[in-house]
Amino acid sequence: MKKISLSLAILAALGLSVASTANAANNGKLIFTGTLTDMTCDVTAGSGTSPGNGTDINVDLGNVSFSDIGDFATAKLETASPIQLLVECSGGTGQYSQVDMRFVARQGSGLDNLDQRLLRTTGAADGVGIGLINTADQLMELNGDEKISAELVEDAGVLRAELNFGAVYVLNGAATNPGQADGFLPFVMEYL
Repeated sequence: MKKISLSLAILAALGLSVASTANAANNGKLIFTGTLTDMTCDVTAGSGTSPGNGTDINVDLGNVSFSDIGDFATAKLETASPIQLLVECSGGTGQYSQVDMRFVARQGSGLDNLDQRLLRTTGAADGVGIGLINTADQLMELNGDEKISAELVEDAGVLRAELNFGAVYVLNGAATNPGQADGFLPFVMEYL
């Protein structure tokens, strides 16, 4: 009996040393960096948009015919909906002069399956994605790092900016089917 107990004790000790070795290979560390500021900014709906729930901003793309929609290369921008967002910042504003708006399509309704430059739509409609138009009246590639930028202008201790761009339906190459074509696109504001 003593022989078996001693053998089990040796095996258990070996098992613990192997387990300790396996755990050691998974050690690491997280390194956090960041900056704190006392600046507070609000983004609100301007012309072409309306407030939604909380920080959501609604954009109505309207009732559009497929004949009025182009593809990415030959975009028809006549049906585009203008979007204006108003940025207002207070407190600790002296260090900032610009605001950049980045879009995170993959965390929204996603990138279109057939044209990764467009936002995927949800609903019964087929054959379209949603494109964003920059200030130079060009479609932006939502799968890249494009952004909308504006200068922050100080007025009585408050920094203000207007972000102006547009949204439009764009053909994605699939067979078209009428119906609802919605989407949602998260954004991140960066102050420089």
